[in-house]
Amino acid sequence: MLTIGSNSSVLSAQSQLEKSRKKTEQTLEQLSSGTQLNNAAVNAANTALSQSLEAQVRGDNQASSNALDGISVVQTADSALSQLQSNTQQIQELAIQAGNAALNSSNRQALQQQVDQLTQSNSAIIQNTQYNGTSLLSSNNSLQFQVGPNGGSGNQINVSTSNLSASPSSGGLNSYNANLAATGTIDLSSPASAIAAQSQMQADLAIIGNSRTQLGAASNQFAAAIDNLQNASLNAQAANSRISDTDFAAATAQLVQQQILGQSAIAVQAQANLSQRSALSLLG
Repeated sequence: MLTIGSNSSVLSAQSQLEKSRKKTEQTLEQLSSGTQLNNAAVNAANTALSQSLEAQVRGDNQASSNALDGISVVQTADSALSQLQSNTQQIQELAIQAGNAALNSSNRQALQQQVDQLTQSNSAIIQNTQYNGTSLLSSNNSLQFQVGPNGGSGNQINVSTSNLSASPSSGGLNSYNANLAATGTIDLSSPASAIAAQSQMQADLAIIGNSRTQLGAASNQFAAAIDNLQNASLNAQAANSRISDTDFAAATAQLVQQQILGQSAIAVQAQANLSQRSALSLLG
């Protein structure tokens, strides 16, 4: 039926043109941004899931950074303990040498001076070993590191510091003296005192070795946590990519299709307008 009051063909073409325009804009936005989730209206469920995965990735990455800081703390303490161990072994050697009855007083004085230098070095190391202001060898602390994206003790690693400045009966070193210029902390003035010094150094080496063992275990925990966090982060990023990233091949093909549909709608609208004008020929 030929009418001029309404032109359903034109209205239909306009509707189709508007749909093609909106889809074209959406596709162009996806191509320009690289993501198909530019707003929640596109896909509310996938948007929520993507945000959750992004939060997990960021949490994993921060937890991994925390674990790396933990390794730095452990390495700082272990490096200091390694020097303490080396110094203590030298003191033990000097104590054994001092057990030689062939030495005269001048010889013993020279040995004592060497030991004093080593005990002063040990005392300075114990007092000054810190990480970001936290003492690592002169106080008993439990340092807690969050190594997971979620709360809970299962996502934490604790590093216990040593108080080597305490009395030997409380876990401190015999070679420590709060006075960094002290002499005679370890006495080698006689064969008898040299024997006592050897026993003291064996006790110190046992304490140092135990502390290094604990730090080594903590370091292994941090390394394992980092590996796990990195794998979890990569998997979460891959999952997020599958639901949020733009498929450029599909989007480009869709854009061409929408452009063709839009052009077709324009052509149909023009044709429908011409068809309505033909009603004027009936008045001629």
